[in-house]
Amino acid sequence: MRPWRNVLFVWIVLCFLSGCGAHRAKRDLIVLLPDSDGKGGVITVTTQGGSQILDKPGYAVEIEDLNKPPIAPQPLEEKEITDVFGSALSMLPDPASRFTLIILYFERDTTNLTHESKDLLAEVLRTIKSRKSNEVYVVGHTDLVGKEDYNARLSSRRANYVRDLLVSSGIKRNTLFVTFYGKARPLVPTQDEVPEPRNRRVEVIVR
Repeated sequence: MRPWRNVLFVWIVLCFLSGCGAHRAKRDLIVLLPDSDGKGGVITVTTQGGSQILDKPGYAVEIEDLNKPPIAPQPLEEKEITDVFGSALSMLPDPASRFTLIILYFERDTTNLTHESKDLLAEVLRTIKSRKSNEVYVVGHTDLVGKEDYNARLSSRRANYVRDLLVSSGIKRNTLFVTFYGKARPLVPTQDEVPEPRNRRVEVIVR
């Protein structure tokens, strides 16, 4: 499983009103933009009729009817993105003022980091120190296996474990803000009792 490094994504929703075309009254367009490294995050676009995963920078999902699934992701040319979203893009903050998100993954039902995520700890520390951040959020999550109260406790232990690792490496405790969501906010939506490894995670958000 590839670790996510410096995941930074921007998504924009544009509603075209009835004057935009005779064949449709309204549509929503969601596009995933790349960060400075050309990478992006993951967006799950959901309607009452279904969902689509948007995980490729420069791709867009269109919603024509909230009672139907979103249309499958399609690539947009850079010029088309600029033409459609130019005014919104011009209002984005400078890259230096955005946040950096690094995701650390865990072995199933434990507070043990995966081997790949252990290697990412050094990058987390470098990011915090290079940005001279006084605002770092450490957010714990689990997969959807087990009861809600158990997973809430497990996600809390994971978040506090990462917080303690950062403190032991020289990061000031009062700059670290811990929260946890159990299985309430999966990165990859699944049915209950599915042990999806990408949901067993702690997100470190460096502002």
